[in-house]
This record gives sequence, structure tokens and C-alpha cells, in this order.
Amino acid sequence: MFSFFEKAQKALDQLETLITLAEQVVLALEQTARASGAEKKRLALQLLAELARSHGLDPPQLLLDTVIEAAVRLTK
Repeated sequence: MFSFFEKAQKALDQLETLITLAEQVVLALEQTARASGAEKKRLALQLLAELARSHGLDPPQLLLDTVIEAAVRLTK
């Protein structure tokens, strides 16, 4: 029973880390990148995937895309 809650908490912590990383990537690109929206998104996905791996995470592409889109909406 506690194993389930420990796994759920770990997954929640990992998602929170991914969201925080996505927000930082989007903010950094908004401030520095002189590129089209599509190019910024490509860069954001690439950077986020690399940062996630450096934090021991391996999220699916769909999740990366979702958190990037959410971060973009939060910055507007």
C-alpha cells in the first residue's frame, strides 16, 4: 500500500521538476532567441529533453510537448 503512494509521490515530484524546467526553458528562449515560433518550440523541446535527461528523467515526447505548451501559455 505504501509502495503505491511512494511511487505516486515520486511521479508527482518528477512531473513538478519537468514543469519547472519547461518554464525556465521557455522564459530563457523568449528573452534570448530571435527565431520564429516554430523554431523556438523546436529549440525548447530539444533543450527540455536534454535537461530532463540530466535530471534522470525520460519523459515521452507528448509530455515534453504538453509542458512546453503550458509554459508558453503561462508566460503570456
